[in-house]
Amino acid sequence: MALVALQLPPELNGARSSAGLVTLMGTLAFLFPVAIWYRYSQRLASSGGLFSFVEAAVGRRLALVQAAFWIVSYFLYLVYTVPYIVYDLLPAVFPQVNQYRLALDAATAALIAIVMLSPLIASLAVVAAIATVQVLIAVLLLVVTFSSLGAPAASFIGHGNLASILTAAGKTSSLYICASLPLFLAGEVRGGSRTVQRALAWTFPAVGALAVIAVFPLANATQAVVGADIPGVALARAANVPGLTALVGVGVALSVAGLIFAEFLALTRLVANIVTRPTRFVGIVSVVAFLAATAISLIDPSRAYTVLLKPSLIALWISQLLVVAVYPWFAAKGWGQSSHGSLRLGDIGLAVAASLLMLFALYQSVTSGGT
Repeated sequence: MALVALQLPPELNGARSSAGLVTLMGTLAFLFPVAIWYRYSQRLASSGGLFSFVEAAVGRRLALVQAAFWIVSYFLYLVYTVPYIVYDLLPAVFPQVNQYRLALDAATAALIAIVMLSPLIASLAVVAAIATVQVLIAVLLLVVTFSSLGAPAASFIGHGNLASILTAAGKTSSLYICASLPLFLAGEVRGGSRTVQRALAWTFPAVGALAVIAVFPLANATQAVVGADIPGVALARAANVPGLTALVGVGVALSVAGLIFAEFLALTRLVANIVTRPTRFVGIVSVVAFLAATAISLIDPSRAYTVLLKPSLIALWISQLLVVAVYPWFAAKGWGQSSHGSLRLGDIGLAVAASLLMLFALYQSVTSGGT
């Protein structure tokens, strides 16, 4: 929901008339890292997730470097996203919350802590409920989008500057990166590797198809909609359907909150795997650290997002680059799909393509502060 209503439209980057082509290209490009995760998961199913992949490929030392960047990235995300919800997302739909922002910031952080300290089944139930609400609102927004903007097939054709289209496709592709989060639950799901691979094989195409379907009508949208802080809310407001603007605004906020829960779960599993301590203990320590960092951010919560976003993204793409770059070593050891210890040209090509995608995202983060 947040991907479509909040982030994708700005990434069209001057290629709005080719919205369908850009989103399709970006989705297909991300198949390279997904394929690598899939092949890693064929032999590994661990709460260590990406860390375990790197460890199996090149050893624990570099894996710890990868994990350090990943932990820094997602911990910063946890800290700056709560103020982002309270100071940016909610006021765009409910201006009256401005006078309660500080209290709402603290209350939201406390609620997240409570959910994360609950039994795993309860935390997953919250994530599942949020996901269900997102899908329902996304479908409703799709109906409104098609009824107001139509279905411009021409948006799947390249228009204008090729460099703008390729850049927009690259930025769009990077928005799928959180698809790696479920890998950190691999050690707790029934079926292990097979379940993880099945999830990758089904969920990524489904999400990608939803993104393409939702975005290609935006070729007919005005710049006021596409350039809005929350394009989905602007579109709902322009449709003039009673209650829809508030519903979409709440849906976007819930979507971002759901991502916080998913990242918190992944973070605790990874750290527990590295330090070999009980997940419950690590969860408590993580919540305490999160609340302490949130308390510090309350000194100036309105700046938390702008200050922490860039270092978080840089750390994220370095961590992801390491995962895909070392894949050939994993394949050469006989871990890859029927490779039996021999490195194939396809393994190298897969790693190069995925690495280029991560390098592009890293470059964008360094030069522009975001993806």
